[in-house]
Amino acid sequence: MKKILKWTGIIIGSILLLGILLLAGLYWYYGGFGSEYPSGGKLSSLEAQYNVSFYDINLEIDPQSKSIAGYTEIKITTCSDLDTIEFDLIDNYSISKIMVNSIHTKYLHENHKLFIFPESKLPLNQIVDVSIHYSGEPPEAKRPPWQGGFNWSKDENGNPWVGVSCQGEGAKIWFPCKDHPSNEPDSAAINITVADTLFVAANGLLKNVTIPKNNYKTYHWFTGYPINNYLINFGIGKYEPVEKIYTAENGTHTPAVFYVLPQMRDGAEALLDQALDMLYVYRKYFGEYPWIKEKFGLLNTDYYGMEHQTLIAYGNKYKNFKLGEHQFDKLLLHEMGHEWWGNKVTAGNWSDFWIHEGICTYGEALYALDKYGEQAYHDYISYFRKRIFNFSPIAFNGDATTDDAYNNDLYTKGACFIHTLRYVLGDSIFFKTLKQFATDSVYTFQNTVVTQDLINLVNRNSGNDYTKLFQLYLYTNDYPIVQIDSITANQFNISIPNIDFELPMDVSYADTTQRLLLGKNPISLQTPFRPQVDRQNWYLKEPDED
Repeated sequence: MKKILKWTGIIIGSILLLGILLLAGLYWYYGGFGSEYPSGGKLSSLEAQYNVSFYDINLEIDPQSKSIAGYTEIKITTCSDLDTIEFDLIDNYSISKIMVNSIHTKYLHENHKLFIFPESKLPLNQIVDVSIHYSGEPPEAKRPPWQGGFNWSKDENGNPWVGVSCQGEGAKIWFPCKDHPSNEPDSAAINITVADTLFVAANGLLKNVTIPKNNYKTYHWFTGYPINNYLINFGIGKYEPVEKIYTAENGTHTPAVFYVLPQMRDGAEALLDQALDMLYVYRKYFGEYPWIKEKFGLLNTDYYGMEHQTLIAYGNKYKNFKLGEHQFDKLLLHEMGHEWWGNKVTAGNWSDFWIHEGICTYGEALYALDKYGEQAYHDYISYFRKRIFNFSPIAFNGDATTDDAYNNDLYTKGACFIHTLRYVLGDSIFFKTLKQFATDSVYTFQNTVVTQDLINLVNRNSGNDYTKLFQLYLYTNDYPIVQIDSITANQFNISIPNIDFELPMDVSYADTTQRLLLGKNPISLQTPFRPQVDRQNWYLKEPDED
């Protein structure tokens, strides 16, 4: 009896442990363990009263003490009369002085907010220069890039290897900023001082290298494109730039550079060759590479990856993804897609974050379509579909922080929804619309977007109203329930009882396939064979016959 009780306890305990591990794994995969410093949310009334046009970041990085010190100059334009300037900067830092238009200014720094009090009220439409001098220890990344911070790593030879990731946190973890996706500066300068044995890579172009003191160098990088604060980035290490050339559609040349550690040098040129091939494919669907005047950059990092503008963090170690008999670097492909979706086309609120991740992920399937054909495309979509949890909607009304918005379905369900749009619109309208969304100045660079912008574009180009389709798949976690009722031996009624609109779906029976509009009202078919609805799985639906 004791043995039975003992083994019963062991079995029950093992089941409980496996259940806990499974739930923890699902929580991790689904985007749990959110940031300590979530980004975005409701824009404060003070931050709504100005726009940032330029960040000039000047920092010395000390890997030994894991600290940073220096100053950031911020150029803003007031949108109303302003007597208090509010920035975001976490409390890890001590501030030594702040100047507004070169005048020392009082300030308050608490609860990760920085309030600055100019001597006199700043009038509407005034350009204001703010200089903030600070130092401290930035947070270390706990699970980069999902829980970001600084990576104070060392390479195999013990040399410093430093990286930064902060999509979930925003750049406030390392420089003062307006931490909201609705405001992108026109440009940014990233000036990083390190020991002269190291190299610094950052966004944009390397303008100069200076020697501020013995045994140190300052690397002066500048990007002249609009850039969101979380995309401003740098990496420090014993990097060796490996370079090839990307040829734009107009014939101009842009450097494609991989900043790689010597230990990872083998494979670097092959990765760049693969990157160039991917760039040529993506521009067919999304338009020209957006940052053509600067570079396409990859940065060898000690974490998986991140889409920093012109400086993609790459830590995949040349591992290829297998799609049937085909292989390619999926991380490279995905992060590259963000140069259009997220970096060029940017959601103005994290509630529309699915636009970044969903369309970018769908781009991977377009690469498979272009390189390997229609079946490989559908195989890739099937891969996405099997990785959807559908616990909650992927788009939200109102304001959202990164913690509110992030979950794994942004990628997979978002991609499958765009796949559905391809079927609904047809290829001619779909591909035209997708490319227009990625290239029209109304939606790109400094002009941020919301989901309604895509809805309006789809409706305008198609001549139909697909608002309810967007609402169903993005703002709920409901799927169409396809119901097939056998009325007689030769008659079947097909309906979707849980929607109040009609969806076009392929209905197959015998040797016939028809595109029918299905909704609440049943459609009757005369056939001795039970019909199949949406056999190619253009829709996420119940039952899903994959």
